[in-house]
Amino acid sequence: MSLFEGMDQYNRSCKYVSEVCTPVSQPLWTTPNTIKLELKNVILREFSAGKSGNAIFIIPPQAGHHSSIADYDTGQSLVEAALQSGVHSVYVAEWKTATPDRKNETIDSFIISMKECIQAIGSKVSLIGLCQGGWQSAIYTALYPEDVNSLVLAGAPIDFHAGNGMISRYAGLYPMTFFKSMVAMGNGVLDGRFLLTGFKMLNPLERFYSDYVNLYLNLHDEAYMRRFRKFREWYEYTLNLPGAFYLQVVRELFKENNLIHGQVKILDRQVDLKRIENPLILVAGDKDEITPEAQLFNMEHCVSSQSITKLIVPAGHIGVFMSKKVVEKYWPGIFETIRAHSCEAIREQAA
Repeated sequence: MSLFEGMDQYNRSCKYVSEVCTPVSQPLWTTPNTIKLELKNVILREFSAGKSGNAIFIIPPQAGHHSSIADYDTGQSLVEAALQSGVHSVYVAEWKTATPDRKNETIDSFIISMKECIQAIGSKVSLIGLCQGGWQSAIYTALYPEDVNSLVLAGAPIDFHAGNGMISRYAGLYPMTFFKSMVAMGNGVLDGRFLLTGFKMLNPLERFYSDYVNLYLNLHDEAYMRRFRKFREWYEYTLNLPGAFYLQVVRELFKENNLIHGQVKILDRQVDLKRIENPLILVAGDKDEITPEAQLFNMEHCVSSQSITKLIVPAGHIGVFMSKKVVEKYWPGIFETIRAHSCEAIREQAA
């Protein structure tokens, strides 16, 4: 090995270590926005440039990651795609990291916050639930169908025991004492780093080996490095969850599958999916091992909606709502369908 080759490898190694060890910062929103409302557990962000009507309200998942997944990057943003499709106003719930004083918050707390957000929006909304934000949106729509024009669920588990999903499988494998112990270690709050590690363990070979090999091999590829840094910033920046909320979700949804059976009680009311008569759009990924399509599509048998659209897109789990190909090719049609349902609802109200 020549001196120059040795120096090149040394510089390459230093750059690699620097990339791996650089602390992650809070992800940024891609599209300009304003804060419409701020509550203890959520910030309501408005992406509408002062326009009104035809409102879309996006509910990101509470799974340890930042809500900016709804506005991930240029060309990979549901917010951007919605605005380009002619939607007048887009709102996104930015969930806050849980602090110790919020440890006793439950699903009820977040449904109440959604209600306050929609009241601040000031009109009916087309609700879009992403991943874990999907069952939350379904619960809200079952409780308050009058607030919702149409309901879109993307990569969202509703029938948690269908399709042999990886997370549902592990949730059934471990006893509740395991999940309670993690909450206890956070003094009543679930540390988001536990969730991050759990996601990585679903595919340990790629997360702990291949990702780092690919990084080393592509250190001088600027386009690759930009994508790597962008994803790392979102993926590695974790949010904590209220312990009571997390344990309720694990027990009632993942373990007991109570939502699909109508046995979840929120705000002293039984959550009956049959109360959902709103137009329904279900979007699943053909490579989604986190939420197999059956976990989402089985919902069609439990609602009263007359208009149900089912769509399978070529993507893994988060790719359902942030893959460049999927956002560009499939979501404009979804937004057009949403807009048509909204216009129809306005005509019916005026009649």
